[in-house]
Amino acid sequence: MTALVAMGGIFVGVLALTLILSVMNGLEAELRRLINDGEAHVELSPISVSGIADPEPLLELLESRPGVAAAAPFVRSEVLVVSEGGDGRKRMKTATLSGVSAEREGAVTGVLRMAYPDFDGFAPGEGWILPDGSGDEPGILLGAELAANLQLGLGERMRLVVPDAGSMAAGGLDSLRGRELWFRLTGLVDAGLYEFNATRAFADIQVCAEFLQVTGAAQGLALRCEEPPAASALAESLLATAAFGGFRAITWQERNTVLFEAMAREKALMYLFLLLTVTVASLGIVGALTLMVSAKQAEFGILRTLGMARRTVMGLVVLEGWLVALLGVSAGLLAAWLLGTLLRHHPLRIPWDLFVLDTVPILLNPVDFLRVGSLTLFVSLLATLYPGWEAARLDPISAIRDT
Repeated sequence: MTALVAMGGIFVGVLALTLILSVMNGLEAELRRLINDGEAHVELSPISVSGIADPEPLLELLESRPGVAAAAPFVRSEVLVVSEGGDGRKRMKTATLSGVSAEREGAVTGVLRMAYPDFDGFAPGEGWILPDGSGDEPGILLGAELAANLQLGLGERMRLVVPDAGSMAAGGLDSLRGRELWFRLTGLVDAGLYEFNATRAFADIQVCAEFLQVTGAAQGLALRCEEPPAASALAESLLATAAFGGFRAITWQERNTVLFEAMAREKALMYLFLLLTVTVASLGIVGALTLMVSAKQAEFGILRTLGMARRTVMGLVVLEGWLVALLGVSAGLLAAWLLGTLLRHHPLRIPWDLFVLDTVPILLNPVDFLRVGSLTLFVSLLATLYPGWEAARLDPISAIRDT
């Protein structure tokens, strides 16, 4: 009975930890997908100058390179977005304004498709003016959260400002001065990431270049890789060429280093929790084997008097405990895989908003299953050594006489 309890503890521990790791893998994979859909895989920008006078030849060169799926120019700067709601109160938020090419951006990121679900076959007008032609302000796309914080709806106006230093020292928003331009909201971007939705704005690259006083037609070039994990290798190969020797590159992995490092630490902590859980479950094996050795002293004494070596006696006890652990681990891994497969085909609904996911993501990684099983069996093997040693050190005569 004690052996069954120990086996059950290992079964539950392995099942729970492998499922948790599978959920973490699913969340990480979904997060990577959202990032890759909303951002370029590689961004190239000149080191010594502030802009690119004519990006077209470089874009054609990039798109001819193996591994590059598409390329597009961009300009980018931090700006202040000022709106005035229906209540007459002014609101201000900091945003990252990106000027993008409507003709090329759709092949590099999914930003335009997020704002216009029917983007295939859709081409914004010059300056992204509203379709009905109302107003003469250029159009702009805002992250859904940013627009909500500014209390802006589609078609409403806002003022983008690159402020002069110290312009707000005395009079607050009313005294805000600097380069400014009025825009009209033509679309909302929902990338599924709060930070993206709360800080990003997109407008036509020519309008932004003039507003931000960029030297040239673009500040940099954004690339989409055929294989996103190979972005770093592709960036290094591009910087090694003569055409891009004076450029610097940043990849999507580098932009999100802190995030992915945090997720790696969480996964490492999960393995630590696994170790602690298995250690506690292994104490059941120790107790079960210790009771077994105590109850079968006479049998061990007889085996020793018949000539069985101490190491063989110890091996019998270790083998029995390890078989208990093996059955628990096998049952736990099998149950976790079957349950994970079931959850993939019939996902659980999430009643709250998590990365804009409405179901629990599951990604079954055989490597994690192998690591969990190997670690559990190793700890269980260590747990059987003490009861085995106790059985091996029994004096056969004393064991038979005392029984």
